[in-house]
Amino acid sequence: MHALVTGGAGFIGSHLANKLLKLGAKVTVVDNLSTGSESNIPSKCDFIYLDLTENNFVSKLPITTTHVFHLAAQSSGEISFEDPRYDIEINTVSTLELLKWSLSHNVKKFIYTSSMNVYGYVKDEPIKETQSIAPESFYAVGKVASENYIKIFSDLGLKTTILRLFNVYGPGQNMENLKQGMLSIFLAYIIKNEPVVVKGSLERFRDFIYIDDVISAIEKSIHFSQKYDVFNICTGIRTTVQEALDKLFIAFNLSNYQIIESDGTPRDQFGIYGNIHKSEKLLDWKYQISLDNGLTKLNKFIKGE
Repeated sequence: MHALVTGGAGFIGSHLANKLLKLGAKVTVVDNLSTGSESNIPSKCDFIYLDLTENNFVSKLPITTTHVFHLAAQSSGEISFEDPRYDIEINTVSTLELLKWSLSHNVKKFIYTSSMNVYGYVKDEPIKETQSIAPESFYAVGKVASENYIKIFSDLGLKTTILRLFNVYGPGQNMENLKQGMLSIFLAYIIKNEPVVVKGSLERFRDFIYIDDVISAIEKSIHFSQKYDVFNICTGIRTTVQEALDKLFIAFNLSNYQIIESDGTPRDQFGIYGNIHKSEKLLDWKYQISLDNGLTKLNKFIKGE
């Protein structure tokens, strides 16, 4: 396997690159380092500094690529409102160009990380992959468009799998970015010994999934035999923001920590958690790490234990 990992200098991408190396693959990382860091890239990877908004960026990709893992994205719904044009270029146009290139170069598998945000506002129940799509941010619109392009290219002969990631957290998350990653944002305040600023209601709810479980799902996708499918990657557990904060404070041995509630972000989902039955049945995957255990692992990582 020669794996191309876009966004491989980022949080999820760097973990994936490490896993692929352990599986014996040759790994090429592509990243513009806008949110990732070159220090995250495993030393055994080839690295191409590349912005996927460049014209004809695909001409710089290795033609020996057998598997594409497309993770590169502007991944904040909040930021997408600041520059919608850039958001669609980096998140959707790049996906289209990469799909065209993958089909023409006989890539064996194209794996795409989508998002829970494609569902939009939903009922307070575990959301299935068959839930109607109703994006509420420019970021989510771009993800939906990318998913639709992927389905078309699968019909044209490219084997594809889409993974709709819910709230991913764990060691290596970018805590400089206070507009993406709920738990990493909270943790960034704690590390600075500042009050935790919460944008929106403490009764909002999410589905938090540990990074190792996400990488396991991506690995399972490599061997998934169907030419196309979509999977929720989540725990199926409903956790309110207040509950998540309580667990975070316990994991980091904090008590009576100050929380400041502020206005929410534009068109943010109030609450969402996923149904994992399809992933369990067809992908043979299920999460292994609870939120309590994941936060404990994260604390040990930060302490260098």
